[in-house]
Amino acid sequence: MPVVQRVLLPDTSLSFEHILTGVSVANHLCETSGALDVIFLVPAKPSLVTGDLTKVLGAGVHDALGKGKPVKLPCGAQMRCETMKTLQWVTKPAVLIAVFANQNMMDKVDALQNLVAIVAVPWTPDAVDNWTKTWSPKVLGKPAKAGKTAKPTKLIADPIVEQAMKSLTAMVNRAHNTLHPSDEDQAKRILRILRARDHQEPAQNIKLWAIKNGWLPKAAERLEVLAEKAFALRTKPKFENPEHAERSYQRWADAANS
Repeated sequence: MPVVQRVLLPDTSLSFEHILTGVSVANHLCETSGALDVIFLVPAKPSLVTGDLTKVLGAGVHDALGKGKPVKLPCGAQMRCETMKTLQWVTKPAVLIAVFANQNMMDKVDALQNLVAIVAVPWTPDAVDNWTKTWSPKVLGKPAKAGKTAKPTKLIADPIVEQAMKSLTAMVNRAHNTLHPSDEDQAKRILRILRARDHQEPAQNIKLWAIKNGWLPKAAERLEVLAEKAFALRTKPKFENPEHAERSYQRWADAANS
């Protein structure tokens, strides 16, 4: 899976100038990655006339974006405006700026192919908390410790649950936003085995882990629902083939302890 650079611009001052900073960061990412396409993603067309955005971008750039025309950045890349409704796919390597970002927007962005970098510019820092927890992006303005890289957040605390999710991920078709019935059956079986052994994990953590490990957001949401149901069972599930369930569990336990 190609490595996507992710940058968060937490706008603690609620300043429109921060969006211009996002464009500058995207310009730099194009220089370092070689991408020539920049997507300026806003929730909807009316978002372009919000507050001082016209003043910040400049009348010429703002007018061009509003009319669907690309503008040239200093690095030579072309920046175009898209909305949540108009952006369906990305056909060539691109840097995306998520403006007024929220979790719904970031879920859509996570499902896109061909992105080399993502710059999230939420209006408030907590608007994309789950995205931040999932990807541990570089936070602009937060100095990195000398000689150290940011440590990714541990999304699943229980190592046996994580090994079970790795096993499931290797089985399912992750190319679609919906789970095939046979994949859903596999997920139910694995989650029921975990519940039978008294394992618990917040279902939202399983969803975030799945997204980070290549699941598309809608499929990961379905996995979250299945996990909620399995872990909420009052009594331990029984299996038609308990020996097979036991072998599966031992594989996960051995992998977790290795």
